[in-house]
Amino acid sequence: MTKQEREEKKIMRMQELLQIEDELRKSGVNIIAGIDEVGRGPLAGPVYAACVVLPADFRAPGVDDSKKVTEKQRDMLSQKICECAIAYGIGVATAKEIDEINILNATKLAMHRAIKEVQDKLPEGEKIEMLLVDAVDLESEGIPQKPIIKGDATCYSIAAASIVAKVARDSFMKELEGEYPGYGFASNKGYGTAAHYDGLRALGISPVHRKSFLKKFEASEDSKVSKKKFYAVKVGRVPGIYGTWDECKMQVDGYPNSEYKGFARLSEAESFVGPEVLESMKLTSDIYAHEEKASVPLEDGYAVKAYVDGSYDVATGNYASGAVILVDGKTVELSKLYTDDAGGKLRNVAGEIKGAELAIEYCKKQGIDSVVIYHDYLGVGKWADDEWKANLDMTKAYKSYIRECRKNMRINFVKVKGHSGDKYNDMADALAKAALNSK
Repeated sequence: MTKQEREEKKIMRMQELLQIEDELRKSGVNIIAGIDEVGRGPLAGPVYAACVVLPADFRAPGVDDSKKVTEKQRDMLSQKICECAIAYGIGVATAKEIDEINILNATKLAMHRAIKEVQDKLPEGEKIEMLLVDAVDLESEGIPQKPIIKGDATCYSIAAASIVAKVARDSFMKELEGEYPGYGFASNKGYGTAAHYDGLRALGISPVHRKSFLKKFEASEDSKVSKKKFYAVKVGRVPGIYGTWDECKMQVDGYPNSEYKGFARLSEAESFVGPEVLESMKLTSDIYAHEEKASVPLEDGYAVKAYVDGSYDVATGNYASGAVILVDGKTVELSKLYTDDAGGKLRNVAGEIKGAELAIEYCKKQGIDSVVIYHDYLGVGKWADDEWKANLDMTKAYKSYIRECRKNMRINFVKVKGHSGDKYNDMADALAKAALNSK
């Protein structure tokens, strides 16, 4: 099909979709609003509605059911519709509202908000004379309306509204990807894809999920969890094998792109995590017991050892860091409490990162140009050494901070096993906990 033929086909389709509006205008109805919703089916995010009042002479070939239009075309058409509309409005009902009043009533609420915005924008003395709606009863709005089955595929104004609503909602879901990474919101827009369910299993249900849509999922996962004996964390705060679901969840809850799974047999769990994780665990015959390696001696040229750890309070969202620095035969103890939102996603790890920064800042003030930092979360060293990709603002800032400090300092990172009886590691942990409890 040639380009000219494609354009002619679009014009024919547009004329077909305009039949309802043309008939209404012939009967004397001039201010016609089309309304449609997007996002009734997803597991997460709000439901959006858009209402548009188009000029009688508005013509934009390509306007159609938003599901039949490519993303690039939707973006261009939405911009044109909004620029040329006599008035348009976008209404939103949140996931919380969906859970409270059900999806149908939430859809009507979003539509009500979109209609109200249009009425507020119309020139003084004018009002919607006919509302074209895709089979949703909006009689409570007190506006004459015409319900149209499959309206987004048969009516021009409703199709235009569907495009505006979808572009607005898709844009919002992309923003949510940055706030809640790991669920794939930018690509799945909150719908129940395999990747989305993987994110739910790894991260749990977020504040923007529709809990009323996930009851069967929660029941199913609880059933699966109850049958497992070994919980293997391949990618998480501390990769390893755990004996209870609660221990496992501590390592993956809120951690982006976690990989974990429950197994009935230890051999299967070991195979899942792989030899590198098993080596780091130093697995004993007691299954979960961890053998701590002897403290790594300082490399030649390194002046100071620093042990760091972090702690997190679920109730408040606060986190804290502790650092124990061994320098010139002395022990320096440092700690700090943090009340920003970064800990919500990294939890204890946020404190451990800040512990490393505490130790480095101390060294800089004392004129110390080399330090070995002992940490019990693998990522503290991996992010610093640019071996792990940083997905969050805090980890990105940490990588940049270490890179800058290394211009004037030698900084080495050594992974140790936490809570294993190492005197200084335990001291750093205690300092973080004490700081957390100080408020």
